[in-house]
Amino acid sequence: MTKKENLRAVLRGESGQWVPCTLNFIQWFNCHKDRATLPLELQGKTYIEAMKVLDCDLLSRNIDGGLRGRNTSIEARFTFSEESTGRRQVMELDTPHGSLRQVDQYQNEQFTSHAEEYLIKDWAADGKAAMYLLEQREIVWDEEAFTRTYEAFGDDGIVNIPFSVTPIKQLHLDFGLVGTCYFLIDEPDAAKAYCDTHWQQLWPSFLRMADDPRVESVILMDNVDTPFYPPEVARKYWAPYVKQLAELMASRGKFTWVHACGKLAGLQEVFAETGLTGLEGVSHAPLGDFPPQEAKKTHDRFIFNGGFSAVEQSMKSNDDVRAFYREYFGRAGRERFIFGSSCNVAINTPWERIKLVRDIVRDWGGA
Repeated sequence: MTKKENLRAVLRGESGQWVPCTLNFIQWFNCHKDRATLPLELQGKTYIEAMKVLDCDLLSRNIDGGLRGRNTSIEARFTFSEESTGRRQVMELDTPHGSLRQVDQYQNEQFTSHAEEYLIKDWAADGKAAMYLLEQREIVWDEEAFTRTYEAFGDDGIVNIPFSVTPIKQLHLDFGLVGTCYFLIDEPDAAKAYCDTHWQQLWPSFLRMADDPRVESVILMDNVDTPFYPPEVARKYWAPYVKQLAELMASRGKFTWVHACGKLAGLQEVFAETGLTGLEGVSHAPLGDFPPQEAKKTHDRFIFNGGFSAVEQSMKSNDDVRAFYREYFGRAGRERFIFGSSCNVAINTPWERIKLVRDIVRDWGGA
């Protein structure tokens, strides 16, 4: 049985020959590649090749699945400056209804960036410009890009196409978390229209994926977390869209995931209502609250994907990691379980630790 065939069996809720090990370490890989500190066995490799060196069952969300987006009527202007922590990027967009601006600050030490200033600050002032920007946006699925990734995977896994985000996550990206809260409370009708417009732009691509026999799975690239997706909000601005996609994909025998790496137990009923295949990147205590034995109660086909958190990556000794997973796997069970990174692999994780955890999973999971 190939890794692809084994993953298919697990996704269908059957007993695979082994528990898939789908470690996602793209940030770790890119950081060490940039700093010329990759271990010898990974030097000169692409990320897909690196996952194969690690003997992963390929199901990573951090690949090129063909998502492409562009502005059809506006050209963004960018200015850059070098700050003490890294490069600062200012993006400005001029619309017939006014200008919008976003500022992102890169953090060299953490190898990531954060938004210092979000695109939409105040709906009363920015709303017309924001809707113009959203409506002229075009999002498409590049089948040629997907084909390249599909062929690179071969029989070593399934391309879980990462294709944009749910509407509420788009609000987080455009307004920030605080701005989103005010927008949803103060302008619920406008918020719903914004969400619907975003989703309508994605839907034609989802239909094409559903009809493509090579496509088996898609994932929405959110960061689901109960504090930022409270149930009453999630039921209006998240669940209906996820349910629509899950039903479409299920009607073709395909699978729907959402990336979720925070506190999740408070959303279990909402997850069940959508019928999604599973959540990817799930963490256990102390970083999360959704262990596999509880998560799998969401519905009788729900698949758990996670288990390798920052604590096991770099905060425990090798002996403590072995002891932790003896207990963890004993509770988790092999059915409907995929071992993966709880969001990502921290850049300070030793390569030998990553390989140790892979070996622990393989020894327990039967590969």
